[in-house]
Amino acid sequence: MDYQKVLNNIIELVKEVGAFQLEAKKEQNFTVSTKGDSIDFVTDIDKKSEEMIISRIKELYPDHSVLGEETGMTDMESDYKWVIDPIDGTTNFVHNFPLHCISIGLKYKEVAVIGVVDIPTINMRFTTVRGDGAYLNGEPIKVSKVEFLATSVIATGFPYFRKENNVNLPYFNKIVSNIAGIRRTGSAAIDLCFVSAGMLDGYWEFALNEWDICAGLLLVEEAGGKITETNQDGYPLLICGNHKIHDELVENIVV
Repeated sequence: MDYQKVLNNIIELVKEVGAFQLEAKKEQNFTVSTKGDSIDFVTDIDKKSEEMIISRIKELYPDHSVLGEETGMTDMESDYKWVIDPIDGTTNFVHNFPLHCISIGLKYKEVAVIGVVDIPTINMRFTTVRGDGAYLNGEPIKVSKVEFLATSVIATGFPYFRKENNVNLPYFNKIVSNIAGIRRTGSAAIDLCFVSAGMLDGYWEFALNEWDICAGLLLVEEAGGKITETNQDGYPLLICGNHKIHDELVENIVV
């Protein structure tokens, strides 16, 4: 398969979906409901965006399987699996905060080979093909060169079930006083993109889903970053950053 051609097809797709989302925001023409938790929002724009994406993928690659945040996994058996988050940062979308994105990854035999994360509100499109580097709007990007946690800017997030168990709060309290700055975008995919572009030096978060991180992790890897995926306190834990900041975060967080 020509991955560069596939990437170009997905870029055209996210342009269309991004334009659809921006128009819906402009007109405030969407409905909001919640999933299992009262703060886990979903809109009809999430659902319609995912329908648009899946429809095009099935048209272009009918023998591929698809995992979407809103629709789940298709029954099709395939070495190729598309992993889709139509709006990562739905809470931001609902509240008209500009940091939300479309995240689309392609895996071959469970290894990510293509990643696209598009932030339509601020015209930032992150793309990567395994082995070909990471790019922002067509320009190559690399992780930062910051060497010390004390001078770093780090991102994190908190799970939707935090009312019952805010697993990350003790780690947040430990880290926040030992860094230069903490950032909270509300989108795991965007956090990973910002790490890949050197805008953030590191990132950690618990209880993420495959669709949150598939494209973003490949971007971090292709931008020269380091990644640890483990389990702690009964939940998946992701830590990433440039090599030195990653290692310091692991020392401070992993038990």
